[in-house]
Amino acid sequence: MSGTEEEVGGEPVDEIAKIAGPVGGLWVAYNDHGIAGASFANLKTFARFREEHHDRTGRPSARSEAMPDDLFDAIEHSFNTGNRDALTFDLRGGTPFQISVWEACLAIPAGKTHTYADLAKTIHRPNAVRAVGTALGANPIPVLIPCHRVIRTDGSLGDYAFGLPIKERLLDREAVRSAA
Repeated sequence: MSGTEEEVGGEPVDEIAKIAGPVGGLWVAYNDHGIAGASFANLKTFARFREEHHDRTGRPSARSEAMPDDLFDAIEHSFNTGNRDALTFDLRGGTPFQISVWEACLAIPAGKTHTYADLAKTIHRPNAVRAVGTALGANPIPVLIPCHRVIRTDGSLGDYAFGLPIKERLLDREAVRSAA
């Protein structure tokens, strides 16, 4: 974030900007450690996202009119290619298990899906399929950490915290882009 983080009473403040996402506006919280949160702007107001972000992280946040160009460019690149390598994430507050699940999601290529069972095996916890689903439901950075790429073993989509229509749109968009 290049040192633009504000401080309140000496405490760093996460910044929140609204950007165009692949299926509508996206709130993105970020700080010097990386991207710390995201949510769909058409489903949550700024005030609600800010409150939930504080409840999850314990950190204050403030609205930013524009994020740093390098971060914006890296996010845009990830939307266009599905490649998240240029992004850094601030996953503080997640349990070690949750973080392992979210990191495993990052390895799923755009246009591809893995099952909850595949993800459980990837993190060396093959019997933790339901816990994997719970960790995905708690993903603080949806879309950018692509939990939408995880489906049920029977091929059905399973659940998505923001609703199945959004999960379908994200997967369809990625399938079209990866086929091109």
